[in-house]
Amino acid sequence: MRQAQKSSLAIGCLLGLIEACSNTGTTMNPGTGTPTPTGGTPAATGGTPSTPATAGTGTTPKAGTTGGVAGTTMTPAGMAGTTPSGAAGMTAAAAGTGAGGTGPMAGTGSSTSTAGFATCGKPPKEGMCKAKAPGVYAMKVDVDVWYMDEINGSLFDPGRSKVTIYFRNTLKDVCEDGSMGKVDAHPCGTKIPALYTNLVGGVIQIVFPDALWDKPKVPTYMTTGSTTSFDPGGLLTIDKSVGLLGIELASIDAPWPTYEQTASFDCGMGKKGSACFPDVDDDGKPGFAVTIQTTGTPPSPGYGSGWKYIPAPTDIGAAVTGDGTTAVNIGLRTRVGGSGMIGADCNSGMGTAVADDFESRVNDCTKLNGSACSTAETNFVDQNTPLFHVLAAGATPPAKWMQAAIMGTDVSASKGPVSTVVRLGDVDKTFTCADVRAAFPTN
Repeated sequence: MRQAQKSSLAIGCLLGLIEACSNTGTTMNPGTGTPTPTGGTPAATGGTPSTPATAGTGTTPKAGTTGGVAGTTMTPAGMAGTTPSGAAGMTAAAAGTGAGGTGPMAGTGSSTSTAGFATCGKPPKEGMCKAKAPGVYAMKVDVDVWYMDEINGSLFDPGRSKVTIYFRNTLKDVCEDGSMGKVDAHPCGTKIPALYTNLVGGVIQIVFPDALWDKPKVPTYMTTGSTTSFDPGGLLTIDKSVGLLGIELASIDAPWPTYEQTASFDCGMGKKGSACFPDVDDDGKPGFAVTIQTTGTPPSPGYGSGWKYIPAPTDIGAAVTGDGTTAVNIGLRTRVGGSGMIGADCNSGMGTAVADDFESRVNDCTKLNGSACSTAETNFVDQNTPLFHVLAAGATPPAKWMQAAIMGTDVSASKGPVSTVVRLGDVDKTFTCADVRAAFPTN
């Protein structure tokens, strides 16, 4: 039994690992009170608007007492005000060794501390894994999905398997307390289940080329996250992010076009239809190309025999004759996020993830004989692209799937999406998508 659906595959956006924060405020004015710096010998002297305060020479400079009411002249951090009584405490900011007084120091603006962390106005946390929090991480997300032919009923058999997505997550500018951060999540691979059609003993396997992911036009998605601790066992939570690849919409959360709308939907800026599929793999065609495997021996689904890879059918007759398309240009939207516990080695971890159904649209295709698909053939492939439904933890496929499922198909409750993370190295190092996938030798 086979399926024709309106959506499907995906990648994502995903997931990152803690994010950085940056508060950009204004500079406080010099105070007009009389702070009295103590501790250094001698204490720092106040400067003029053009001369930085002189650093104290004591071994333990301390901040001055509370400055007076704000003056009218804004002064850069580490510079004394025009009124000596509002002068800086022990050390000019440039020296970085003494604590300033509370008069003309920097106000609510952010400051960045060492080791890739940002000071976000909250008490810092410590932990054995803290130094490794900023970095480049390989992430693999395995998503339990069910699927069936929800339109024609028999183009491919109902099934249950997993979609696997890979990301390169760059985590930088982490807040000292782990409450916020910045994650650049770059998709690095996608694997989807094979579709079996018992009607003809054929197997349709869509393949995402590995070379796709390092193409310069493949976007990187942004997300936010947090961690409860910098020690092993701390919980990393990554907010769900939305990513578009090979397709544009009027807004990132706009209604997904149906297969009837693929050729004419409006994505904004005066663009419609094919113009809404940017060529992210530079092959000269809108969207990006995936291939249909036609060689090798497919794995057995546990029923039937004599299975062989076949092109994706471009009409009902092609499903029987083995003709069809071997290259399809598509666009995708994904929504992925998750959480997990930091491992004992501070370099890896596993946890739960979240994902929505994967949505896709077909814009064009090429047939086995090398000719371009007609409009009707492209529409047929688009209409029958499978929709992979995500199973949350504890969920099982619906009754309609249960009734159609082949005997022996897994009907147990799902564990939900699962993520695995491996730290590749520091932020200033370069890693390819091949490095990301190689971090998970068993898939």
